[in-house]
Amino acid sequence: MRKGLSLILPVVLLGIGLASCNSEEKQIICYTRDTTSGTRDGFFTGIGFSEAKTDNTLLASGFVEVASNSDMINAIKNDEYGIGYISLSSLAESGVKGLVYEGVEPTEENVLNSTYKLTRNFNYCIRESYANETNKQIVEAFLGYMYTVEGISTIKEHGGILSTTGEEKSWNDIKANYPVAAIDNSSITINVGGSTSVKSIVSALLVEFSAKCGNFKYNYNPTGSGDAYKRTNGSEKDGANYCDLAFASREFTSDEPMAEGLHDYMCTDAIVTVVNKTNTISEVTKTTLKSIYDGTITYWKDVK
Repeated sequence: MRKGLSLILPVVLLGIGLASCNSEEKQIICYTRDTTSGTRDGFFTGIGFSEAKTDNTLLASGFVEVASNSDMINAIKNDEYGIGYISLSSLAESGVKGLVYEGVEPTEENVLNSTYKLTRNFNYCIRESYANETNKQIVEAFLGYMYTVEGISTIKEHGGILSTTGEEKSWNDIKANYPVAAIDNSSITINVGGSTSVKSIVSALLVEFSAKCGNFKYNYNPTGSGDAYKRTNGSEKDGANYCDLAFASREFTSDEPMAEGLHDYMCTDAIVTVVNKTNTISEVTKTTLKSIYDGTITYWKDVK
Protein backbone atom coordinates (compact mmCIF):
# COMPACT_ATOMS: atom_id res chain seq x y z
CA MET A 1 0.00 0.00 0.00
CA ARG A 2 2.80 2.43 0.92
CA LYS A 3 4.56 1.69 -2.36
CA GLY A 4 1.37 2.49 -4.25
CA LEU A 5 0.94 5.83 -2.50
CA SER A 6 4.53 6.79 -3.12
CA LEU A 7 4.06 6.18 -6.84
CA ILE A 8 0.84 8.13 -7.05
CA LEU A 9 2.03 11.18 -5.08
CA PRO A 10 4.65 12.42 -7.59
CA VAL A 11 2.09 12.12 -10.37
CA VAL A 12 -0.44 14.16 -8.40
CA LEU A 13 2.14 16.80 -7.54
CA LEU A 14 3.26 16.96 -11.16
CA GLY A 15 -0.34 17.50 -12.22
CA ILE A 16 -0.74 20.33 -9.71
CA GLY A 17 2.48 21.92 -10.91
CA LEU A 18 1.39 21.73 -14.54
CA ALA A 19 -2.01 23.19 -13.73
CA SER A 20 -0.40 26.09 -11.88
CA CYS A 21 1.98 26.74 -14.74
CA ASN A 22 -0.82 26.62 -17.30
CA SER A 23 -2.90 29.02 -15.23
CA GLU A 24 -0.09 31.55 -15.20
CA GLU A 25 0.18 31.34 -18.96
CA LYS A 26 -3.50 32.14 -19.61
CA GLN A 27 -3.95 34.77 -22.27
CA ILE A 28 -5.88 37.96 -21.53
CA ILE A 29 -9.12 38.29 -23.49
CA CYS A 30 -9.89 41.96 -24.13
CA TYR A 31 -13.55 42.93 -24.36
CA THR A 32 -14.61 46.22 -25.88
CA ARG A 33 -17.73 48.08 -26.97
CA ASP A 34 -18.49 48.99 -30.59
CA THR A 35 -16.94 52.07 -32.16
CA THR A 36 -20.04 54.28 -31.65
CA SER A 37 -20.19 53.60 -27.90
CA GLY A 38 -19.78 56.51 -25.52
CA THR A 39 -18.33 54.18 -22.89
CA ARG A 40 -15.67 53.05 -25.36
CA ASP A 41 -14.91 56.67 -26.23
CA GLY A 42 -14.48 57.58 -22.55
CA PHE A 43 -12.44 54.49 -21.70
CA PHE A 44 -9.89 54.73 -24.51
CA THR A 45 -9.59 58.49 -24.16
CA GLY A 46 -9.04 58.09 -20.43
CA ILE A 47 -6.26 55.50 -20.73
CA GLY A 48 -4.36 57.49 -23.35
CA PHE A 49 -5.35 55.32 -26.32
CA SER A 50 -7.80 57.69 -28.04
CA GLU A 51 -6.75 56.55 -31.50
CA ALA A 52 -8.51 53.24 -30.76
CA LYS A 53 -11.89 54.89 -30.10
CA THR A 54 -13.01 54.18 -33.65
CA ASP A 55 -10.33 51.81 -34.94
CA ASN A 56 -10.49 48.11 -34.07
CA THR A 57 -7.31 47.35 -36.00
CA LEU A 58 -5.28 48.87 -33.16
CA LEU A 59 -6.61 46.46 -30.56
CA ALA A 60 -4.95 43.31 -29.22
CA SER A 61 -5.37 40.15 -31.25
CA GLY A 62 -8.43 38.12 -30.27
CA PHE A 63 -10.41 41.04 -28.80
CA VAL A 64 -14.18 40.57 -28.47
CA GLU A 65 -16.69 43.32 -29.27
CA VAL A 66 -19.97 43.48 -27.36
CA ALA A 67 -23.05 45.56 -28.09
CA SER A 68 -24.05 47.02 -24.74
CA ASN A 69 -23.15 47.63 -21.10
CA SER A 70 -25.18 44.59 -20.03
CA ASP A 71 -23.52 42.43 -22.69
CA MET A 72 -20.13 43.47 -21.34
CA ILE A 73 -21.15 42.47 -17.82
CA ASN A 74 -22.41 39.07 -18.98
CA ALA A 75 -19.26 38.46 -21.00
CA ILE A 76 -16.91 39.16 -18.08
CA LYS A 77 -19.05 37.14 -15.67
CA ASN A 78 -18.58 34.16 -17.96
CA ASP A 79 -14.91 34.57 -18.86
CA GLU A 80 -12.36 33.90 -16.13
CA TYR A 81 -9.62 35.51 -18.22
CA GLY A 82 -11.53 38.47 -19.62
CA ILE A 83 -11.11 42.19 -19.00
CA GLY A 84 -13.53 44.95 -19.95
CA TYR A 85 -15.07 48.22 -18.83
CA ILE A 86 -18.53 49.28 -17.68
CA SER A 87 -20.39 52.22 -16.20
CA LEU A 88 -19.93 52.74 -12.46
CA SER A 89 -23.71 53.17 -12.28
CA SER A 90 -24.10 49.45 -13.07
CA LEU A 91 -21.19 48.04 -11.02
CA ALA A 92 -22.92 47.38 -7.68
CA GLU A 93 -25.27 44.73 -8.99
CA SER A 94 -23.13 43.50 -11.89
CA GLY A 95 -21.51 40.41 -10.36
CA VAL A 96 -18.08 41.39 -11.74
CA LYS A 97 -15.04 42.87 -9.97
CA GLY A 98 -14.27 46.57 -10.39
CA LEU A 99 -10.58 47.48 -10.26
CA VAL A 100 -8.88 50.32 -8.42
CA TYR A 101 -7.51 52.68 -11.08
CA GLU A 102 -4.24 54.56 -10.55
CA GLY A 103 -4.52 53.79 -6.84
CA VAL A 104 -8.02 55.26 -6.46
CA GLU A 105 -11.29 53.41 -5.77
CA PRO A 106 -14.10 53.98 -8.29
CA THR A 107 -16.65 55.69 -6.04
CA GLU A 108 -19.02 58.64 -6.29
CA GLU A 109 -17.03 60.50 -3.63
CA ASN A 110 -13.78 60.08 -5.56
CA VAL A 111 -15.40 61.28 -8.78
CA LEU A 112 -16.73 64.40 -7.06
CA ASN A 113 -13.36 65.17 -5.43
CA SER A 114 -11.65 64.60 -8.81
CA THR A 115 -9.24 61.92 -7.58
CA TYR A 116 -10.79 59.19 -9.74
CA LYS A 117 -9.88 60.21 -13.28
CA LEU A 118 -11.61 57.69 -15.55
CA THR A 119 -14.88 59.61 -15.95
CA ARG A 120 -17.24 60.86 -18.65
CA ASN A 121 -20.47 62.82 -18.86
CA PHE A 122 -23.96 61.61 -19.61
CA ASN A 123 -25.61 64.07 -21.99
CA TYR A 124 -28.99 64.38 -23.68
CA CYS A 125 -30.31 65.69 -26.98
CA ILE A 126 -33.80 66.55 -28.20
CA ARG A 127 -35.49 67.18 -31.51
CA GLU A 128 -35.74 70.52 -33.25
CA SER A 129 -39.26 69.68 -34.46
CA TYR A 130 -41.80 67.19 -33.12
CA ALA A 131 -44.76 65.21 -34.41
CA ASN A 132 -47.00 67.46 -32.33
CA GLU A 133 -46.77 70.26 -29.78
CA THR A 134 -47.74 68.03 -26.85
CA ASN A 135 -44.72 65.76 -27.37
CA LYS A 136 -42.47 68.83 -27.31
CA GLN A 137 -44.04 70.15 -24.12
CA ILE A 138 -43.74 66.78 -22.34
CA VAL A 139 -40.06 66.53 -23.27
CA GLU A 140 -39.44 70.06 -21.98
CA ALA A 141 -41.26 69.23 -18.74
CA PHE A 142 -39.23 66.02 -18.36
CA LEU A 143 -35.97 67.97 -18.68
CA GLY A 144 -37.23 70.46 -16.10
CA TYR A 145 -38.08 67.60 -13.76
CA MET A 146 -34.59 66.04 -14.08
CA TYR A 147 -33.07 68.89 -12.07
CA THR A 148 -35.66 69.12 -9.34
CA VAL A 149 -34.95 67.71 -5.89
CA GLU A 150 -36.90 64.59 -6.86
CA GLY A 151 -35.22 64.13 -10.23
CA ILE A 152 -31.71 64.60 -8.84
CA SER A 153 -32.47 62.09 -6.09
CA THR A 154 -33.48 59.51 -8.70
CA ILE A 155 -30.42 60.18 -10.84
CA LYS A 156 -28.15 59.68 -7.82
CA GLU A 157 -30.04 56.63 -6.60
CA HIS A 158 -29.36 54.93 -9.93
CA GLY A 159 -25.66 55.78 -10.13
CA GLY A 160 -25.50 59.23 -11.71
CA ILE A 161 -23.12 61.70 -10.07
CA LEU A 162 -24.04 65.35 -9.63
CA SER A 163 -22.78 68.29 -7.62
CA THR A 164 -25.65 70.05 -5.85
CA THR A 165 -25.97 73.43 -4.13
CA GLY A 166 -28.82 72.72 -1.74
CA GLU A 167 -30.92 75.35 -3.49
CA GLU A 168 -32.58 72.99 -5.97
CA LYS A 169 -36.38 73.35 -6.29
CA SER A 170 -38.97 70.61 -5.96
CA TRP A 171 -41.35 69.61 -8.76
CA ASN A 172 -44.19 71.32 -6.89
CA ASP A 173 -42.20 74.56 -7.03
CA ILE A 174 -41.87 74.51 -10.84
CA LYS A 175 -44.72 72.43 -12.25
CA ALA A 176 -46.83 75.53 -12.93
CA ASN A 177 -44.23 76.38 -15.59
CA TYR A 178 -45.31 73.25 -17.49
CA PRO A 179 -49.10 73.34 -18.03
CA VAL A 180 -48.90 70.10 -20.03
CA ALA A 181 -48.39 68.23 -16.73
CA ALA A 182 -51.91 69.14 -15.60
CA ILE A 183 -53.76 67.48 -18.52
CA ASP A 184 -54.47 63.89 -19.51
CA ASN A 185 -51.60 62.71 -21.73
CA SER A 186 -52.43 59.02 -21.72
CA SER A 187 -52.89 59.05 -25.51
CA ILE A 188 -49.40 60.49 -26.12
CA THR A 189 -46.27 58.36 -26.62
CA ILE A 190 -42.74 59.73 -26.23
CA ASN A 191 -39.92 57.86 -27.97
CA VAL A 192 -36.70 57.74 -25.95
CA GLY A 193 -33.37 56.08 -26.79
CA GLY A 194 -29.60 56.42 -26.99
CA SER A 195 -26.92 55.12 -24.63
CA THR A 196 -27.37 51.77 -22.88
CA SER A 197 -25.24 52.98 -19.95
CA VAL A 198 -27.95 55.36 -18.73
CA LYS A 199 -30.72 52.76 -18.88
CA SER A 200 -31.31 52.40 -15.13
CA ILE A 201 -31.39 56.18 -14.61
CA VAL A 202 -33.66 57.01 -17.53
CA SER A 203 -36.01 54.09 -16.89
CA ALA A 204 -36.59 55.26 -13.32
CA LEU A 205 -37.10 58.89 -14.35
CA LEU A 206 -39.65 57.93 -17.01
CA VAL A 207 -41.66 55.76 -14.63
CA GLU A 208 -41.99 58.41 -11.96
CA PHE A 209 -42.44 61.41 -14.26
CA SER A 210 -45.17 59.82 -16.36
CA ALA A 211 -47.33 59.68 -13.24
CA LYS A 212 -46.66 63.39 -12.62
CA CYS A 213 -47.34 64.45 -16.21
CA GLY A 214 -50.72 63.10 -17.24
CA ASN A 215 -49.64 59.45 -17.53
CA PHE A 216 -48.01 59.83 -20.93
CA LYS A 217 -46.78 56.61 -22.49
CA TYR A 218 -43.20 56.09 -23.56
CA ASN A 219 -41.30 53.77 -25.83
CA TYR A 220 -37.81 53.46 -24.36
CA ASN A 221 -35.33 51.61 -26.56
CA PRO A 222 -31.67 52.30 -25.65
CA THR A 223 -29.43 51.09 -28.49
CA GLY A 224 -26.21 53.05 -27.95
CA SER A 225 -24.83 56.58 -27.91
CA GLY A 226 -24.30 56.53 -31.67
CA ASP A 227 -28.06 56.50 -32.17
CA ALA A 228 -28.78 59.49 -29.91
CA TYR A 229 -28.03 62.22 -32.44
CA LYS A 230 -28.93 60.05 -35.41
CA ARG A 231 -32.50 59.47 -34.22
CA THR A 232 -33.25 62.97 -32.93
CA ASN A 233 -31.54 65.24 -35.43
CA GLY A 234 -29.63 63.04 -37.88
CA SER A 235 -30.28 60.55 -40.63
CA GLU A 236 -33.00 58.60 -38.78
CA LYS A 237 -34.87 61.51 -37.20
CA ASP A 238 -37.88 60.98 -39.45
CA GLY A 239 -37.65 57.20 -39.74
CA ALA A 240 -39.40 54.39 -37.89
CA ASN A 241 -36.84 54.52 -35.05
CA TYR A 242 -36.98 58.28 -34.43
CA CYS A 243 -36.59 59.62 -30.88
CA ASP A 244 -38.05 62.67 -29.16
CA LEU A 245 -35.34 62.49 -26.50
CA ALA A 246 -32.09 60.52 -26.42
CA PHE A 247 -28.98 60.18 -24.27
CA ALA A 248 -25.26 59.79 -24.97
CA SER A 249 -22.57 58.61 -22.57
CA ARG A 250 -20.01 60.86 -24.26
CA GLU A 251 -19.75 64.38 -25.68
CA PHE A 252 -21.42 65.09 -28.99
CA THR A 253 -18.95 65.62 -31.82
CA SER A 254 -18.55 68.14 -34.62
CA ASP A 255 -20.12 65.53 -36.89
CA GLU A 256 -23.31 65.78 -34.82
CA PRO A 257 -24.31 69.43 -35.29
CA MET A 258 -27.24 70.69 -33.22
CA ALA A 259 -28.65 74.12 -32.58
CA GLU A 260 -28.17 75.73 -29.19
CA GLY A 261 -30.62 74.35 -26.63
CA LEU A 262 -30.99 70.94 -28.28
CA HIS A 263 -28.37 69.21 -26.14
CA ASP A 264 -26.92 69.50 -22.65
CA TYR A 265 -25.36 67.75 -19.66
CA MET A 266 -27.33 65.37 -17.44
CA CYS A 267 -24.80 63.99 -14.94
CA THR A 268 -21.34 62.48 -14.61
CA ASP A 269 -20.40 58.81 -14.50
CA ALA A 270 -17.20 56.87 -13.93
CA ILE A 271 -15.96 54.09 -16.16
CA VAL A 272 -14.71 51.07 -14.26
CA THR A 273 -12.29 48.43 -15.51
CA VAL A 274 -13.77 45.04 -14.67
CA VAL A 275 -12.60 41.43 -14.48
CA ASN A 276 -14.15 38.12 -13.48
CA LYS A 277 -14.60 37.72 -9.72
CA THR A 278 -12.18 34.79 -9.72
CA ASN A 279 -9.37 37.02 -10.98
CA THR A 280 -6.84 37.82 -8.23
CA ILE A 281 -5.85 41.28 -9.45
CA SER A 282 -7.52 44.20 -7.69
CA GLU A 283 -5.95 47.29 -9.25
CA VAL A 284 -4.57 48.51 -12.53
CA THR A 285 -2.75 51.52 -13.94
CA LYS A 286 -3.40 53.63 -17.00
CA THR A 287 -0.15 52.41 -18.57
CA THR A 288 -0.99 48.75 -17.97
CA LEU A 289 -4.48 49.11 -19.46
CA LYS A 290 -3.12 50.65 -22.63
CA SER A 291 -0.54 47.88 -22.87
CA ILE A 292 -3.23 45.23 -22.46
CA TYR A 293 -5.53 46.71 -25.07
CA ASP A 294 -2.80 47.42 -27.63
CA GLY A 295 -1.44 43.87 -27.26
CA THR A 296 1.87 44.70 -25.58
CA ILE A 297 0.82 42.68 -22.52
CA THR A 298 -0.93 39.47 -23.50
CA TYR A 299 -0.72 37.18 -20.44
CA TRP A 300 -2.15 37.66 -16.97
CA LYS A 301 1.16 36.72 -15.34
CA ASP A 302 2.62 39.96 -16.77
CA VAL A 303 -0.02 42.20 -15.20
CA LYS A 304 1.64 43.81 -12.18
